[in-house]
Amino acid sequence: MSWRPSAAYSMLKARASLVAGLRQFLSGRGSLEVDVPTISAAPASDIWIDSFEIRDPDGQPQGYLLSSPETYLKRLLAVYAEPMHALVKAYRANEHGLKHATEFTMLEWYRPANKDVFAAMVQDISDLVVLFTAFGAPRVVTYRELFEAQFGLNPHTVTLPELTDCAISALGPGAIDSQNLDSMLSILFATDIEPHLANHIVIDFPVVQASLSRVETDSFGDLVAKRAELYLLGIEIANGYYELTDVDEQQLRFINDEGRRIEFRRPMVPRDEPLLQALRHGLPESYGVALGVDRLLMVITGNQRLAKCMTFGEVR
Repeated sequence: MSWRPSAAYSMLKARASLVAGLRQFLSGRGSLEVDVPTISAAPASDIWIDSFEIRDPDGQPQGYLLSSPETYLKRLLAVYAEPMHALVKAYRANEHGLKHATEFTMLEWYRPANKDVFAAMVQDISDLVVLFTAFGAPRVVTYRELFEAQFGLNPHTVTLPELTDCAISALGPGAIDSQNLDSMLSILFATDIEPHLANHIVIDFPVVQASLSRVETDSFGDLVAKRAELYLLGIEIANGYYELTDVDEQQLRFINDEGRRIEFRRPMVPRDEPLLQALRHGLPESYGVALGVDRLLMVITGNQRLAKCMTFGEVR
């Protein structure tokens, strides 16, 4: 193991410039940078995110390292209803590879909006790409458009048996039985569609992937999750939600996640009760965007390894 940093000095300068620019981008739009705790009482509900549990010297649970500042920013938004953002270290266990790291830098921002909330979010993401990269404005495309072009199937109405034949080539026959609709859609999208997204904002995801976003009916009459994901050179850079404000719906989604954790033998985690309390108090019409700073820097600098864009990405 080398004691040296993984980033060249030129990369450190590029990183500092990007971080300063991102802060200016948001402050120039009236967003307030806030500080949030690194340890939370409850981790992300998403069953595929593995969070680090923190214990004291006696082995007593103390909470979880943040995988995202989302819960704290929403709690702030429920009280103050003003644009806010946080630049934090985020942590996810079992994240390895050229584009992954267990510790990384995340910029997340939330903005209340009275009208055209989703369009405002997509424009925010597009403006960021234009300002910080040489790609120009991203092409906005629906999940359905991409999925139908690749597989000839509507992802919002497709059944599990219909996905099986498509998924065999990606997973192999032995792995099919262990998948559900959500995981099959994700795998097919990641293997056959995502690598070809050079400068795209993908919108209107399947409802099974709604996570913490609201669900609405699109122009074709399908229920869709109002999410927007930015991809540059086949890499997911940012993920935005038209935020769910219905506390009853959010509670049902937490219960559903718990059921899926049991189904897939994933670790059970505490429910985020403070977030539910904030929603019960009242969250304004708003959107939130989470951006991977290290990944954006990797794309901007043309680097192939995420670790090379982090000061100590390969050594501790």
